[in-house]
Amino acid sequence: MEVSHSQYYMTAVIGRNQLKIRLFPYFNRLIQPLINLKNDARFGSYVASMDVRTLNPRSVDDKKVTDHHALLITGNAPKDLSADEQIIYEMIAGRMLEAFSKKCIKDATTIVFVCDDAVFVSKGAVIKQAGWRAVFGETDETDDDETGALPEISKDETLPILQSEILEKQTKPKPLHTEASLLGAMESAGKEVENEAEREAMKESGIGTPATRAAIIETLFARDYIRREKKSLVPTEKGLSVYETVKDKRIADVAMTGSWENTLSQIERGEMQPETFGKAIEIYTRQITVELLEQKIAVADENTCLCPKCKTSQVRFYSKVAKCTDMNCGLVVFRNKSEKQLSDKQITDLLTKGKTGIIKGFKSRNGKSFDAALKFDDDFQVVFDFPERKEKKQ
Repeated sequence: MEVSHSQYYMTAVIGRNQLKIRLFPYFNRLIQPLINLKNDARFGSYVASMDVRTLNPRSVDDKKVTDHHALLITGNAPKDLSADEQIIYEMIAGRMLEAFSKKCIKDATTIVFVCDDAVFVSKGAVIKQAGWRAVFGETDETDDDETGALPEISKDETLPILQSEILEKQTKPKPLHTEASLLGAMESAGKEVENEAEREAMKESGIGTPATRAAIIETLFARDYIRREKKSLVPTEKGLSVYETVKDKRIADVAMTGSWENTLSQIERGEMQPETFGKAIEIYTRQITVELLEQKIAVADENTCLCPKCKTSQVRFYSKVAKCTDMNCGLVVFRNKSEKQLSDKQITDLLTKGKTGIIKGFKSRNGKSFDAALKFDDDFQVVFDFPERKEKKQ
């Protein structure tokens, strides 16, 4: 395959066929390096199978290419690369090939089974055209809730029940954020807002802007709120203290940003006066200031309590909870138990001895007062331990 191109057109000669294809300016810089990959050890066979008539010319939007364009390979063939350099080169070259490849087409099937009042759903997907997935050989990838091909069945068909069993499963906590995933979460923070108008207002904003999000994360590092552990971002003791203080306060309400964006849109449309919004901001500032000044932060001594569950990390004391610093451990003791506020000493006894003394003044659901000790069960959940009643003498 031979290729020549002018500013807006590419002429490709394949065998005896000559094709003239209209290109876009940015696309011009990319096509030749891609064609040169036909001699690459890893991607050569894939490039040879590509049809230049079906290349995706709109993989790059010229209007959105500003200061930082994508990482691109050049027309120079790599030589004497180290193992790590080769990996990085292939990641960039492969991604370019994926961007210009065909779509991946799958046949997706969903089958709904009804048995009495129970509804069961089974999903399956079969890849009909690998498209861009074939660059790295990703031809059999399915979603977490999908299987491969499902059997042929008809609508309203009745099937016999061959076997049934109950499985007990446990949900997994979300993984720790990396810098990349945190940036993505900040960008799409509006998805968590329940109010539809506020969620729509935040659709294009999120937390911060593309220019400020990285700086926000660096500020968290500079103030010792988070630290890096390999690729993961882990909150420090100081960061957890701040979180426990503000998590249920107005200053930490993501919907606030959505509300402001919605209000600014109303001002833009002439539906609200800027002065009204300014006064609302003044009131909000006073409220959050008073709210924060009333808070008290209680943090335990670093070596006070070893976590009885993981037996490696320390337990920190906060205004509403005591929790293990190891996020994967998950040990949490809430201070409020049946309308009784636990003291630091009572929580310390629970953590170090596995049990508190008798605590008076718990309230049952019907409002009756009772006394009991607290202890951990086998799963390290806090449960009541009632004192044995002495039998009355006959």
